[in-house]
Amino acid sequence: MLTLLKSWVRPDAFQSVLEVRSPRWYNACLRITRDADLAADAVQEALLKAWDRRDDFRGEAALDSWIHRIALNAAIDLARRRKTRAEDELDDEAHFAQANEQPENELTNKAFVSDVDQALQRLSTRERQAFVLKHVEDWRIDEIAESLQTNPNNVKSILFRAVRKLRVDLHVWRGES
Repeated sequence: MLTLLKSWVRPDAFQSVLEVRSPRWYNACLRITRDADLAADAVQEALLKAWDRRDDFRGEAALDSWIHRIALNAAIDLARRRKTRAEDELDDEAHFAQANEQPENELTNKAFVSDVDQALQRLSTRERQAFVLKHVEDWRIDEIAESLQTNPNNVKSILFRAVRKLRVDLHVWRGES
């Protein structure tokens, strides 16, 4: 990956990195910001920061992971600055890698996605951010604490509340009454 980062000097190499990896960064930022423009801004900001800090890249993590983390932090910062509750623009395919061909299952999948999206919207911004970072992006508690500028115990409390709220909102899908 170090050679990949060094190859950014060549515009064609930089373009190929963007084409392959930027959709992943964008989708992650979209889950945090819940706003397409903010997500795009976060990715752009992350790429500028990565370029400015390219000499700081030590190669301890993959280049993709390094930029991904910068993008998520940028998304959190942008969401923090502009607290909006924009309509969720996530693609249903982001939730289901393979859609079932049967019409009744497709309707069920769409209903489930809609219910999950609504449940996530009911979480506070901080709860949603912590939940996405932990359960979608697979961050560790200490990483989330650093990103949210709080302590690990507070992150655990935030996650507990988020999961409890989601369980209540999605109990129908868990086969409970």
